[in-house]
Amino acid sequence: MSIRLSALSKACAAVLLAATVIAAVGSAPRALAADDRLQFTGTTLSGAPFNGASLQGKPAVLWFWAPFCPFCNAEAPGVSRVAAANPGVTFVGVAGHSDVGAEQTFVSKYGLNFTNLNDADGSIWARYNVPWQPAYVFYRADGSSTFVNNPTSAMSQQELSDRVAALRS
Repeated sequence: MSIRLSALSKACAAVLLAATVIAAVGSAPRALAADDRLQFTGTTLSGAPFNGASLQGKPAVLWFWAPFCPFCNAEAPGVSRVAAANPGVTFVGVAGHSDVGAEQTFVSKYGLNFTNLNDADGSIWARYNVPWQPAYVFYRADGSSTFVNNPTSAMSQQELSDRVAALRS
């Protein structure tokens, strides 16, 4: 009987020690983890390679759009102006559900002078769980982000400007 109690005591002590270690590790401050969603590659509308990891540690805006989308067309002039007014924030458009020619026409029409990607296979949209356009992901320099997707109306230039200003504060 004493052998069983000794073995049971050792087992309980081992479980208690393991629980203590797990609790200590779980409560220790964690280093900021890079957003795994930024681990993607894409192709710009001009055919150049793009690496999403280049956005890590920077304030950035991903704008998911399609050239046939009426809300995207309504937002585009404001997106262009807000991007131009905020050179310290990286804007990247992620075009989907269309061909490169229509996407290039859209970019030219609205003077979108920032990187725009052709997400032909929808892999970047899927990575961010974007169900429809327009959608935004706002990244702060610390890696935290906010996803905004409103399929019923365009984001106003003022709201976009306010959200971008919040990335810098």
